[in-house]
Amino acid sequence: MLCLEKKLSRLINSTTGERGVLRFLAKHPKIVYWAFYQPAGHGTYVVKEFPFGSHYKADFVVPMAYSGIWEVHMIELEPPNDRVINKDGTPSHRFNKAVSQIHDWASYVAENLYSFRKDLSDWCMKHDLLGLPGSSGPPCNFTGNYLKDSDMHIWFYYYIVIGRRELIKEEQRRKMNQIMHGNHNLKVYTYGRLLDVAKNLDKREANPKDPVRLEDTEEDA
Repeated sequence: MLCLEKKLSRLINSTTGERGVLRFLAKHPKIVYWAFYQPAGHGTYVVKEFPFGSHYKADFVVPMAYSGIWEVHMIELEPPNDRVINKDGTPSHRFNKAVSQIHDWASYVAENLYSFRKDLSDWCMKHDLLGLPGSSGPPCNFTGNYLKDSDMHIWFYYYIVIGRRELIKEEQRRKMNQIMHGNHNLKVYTYGRLLDVAKNLDKREANPKDPVRLEDTEEDA
């Protein structure tokens, strides 16, 4: 039987779009969880294709709680075979479009926070993929703060997953970092990050005593 890493790698190498990868990740939500994991978080959910506003939809959303605060991680998948940075150092059309979409998401959330958090809370109860203990009711942290509470503070983080790590040269990576630093709370990852996490999960499955940290990835090196 193929392992998670090999299955995902084969899919990434054979696809021309992101939909097949999205479906695979929905069947294996732990890859999404650990790829966007924050230490000390609890009350975590993974949902896919969360609709908000009249025409927005996030491929994945990962809400997670701390004592007295929530984090919401919103993820946009772009095709694995798309170029991130052009040869002349400018962002590709697809990448520019994704960055623009993230700006639209952030603007909508800021202007419609109450309805957004209520809709996300309802979506988590109905469509959570992770199924951690205690996740059946309304999303709530250990101190009794509900995700939908209007006075609950939330930090938002936005991600674009695009391209293959092995095809990005050092200068292109530098350009990507410049774009991230110029856009508040935006991070750009390649599909290599998801492959790293899949590999870590395979190691843990093969040997539960393996001290591998599931969230470790070369993208953070």
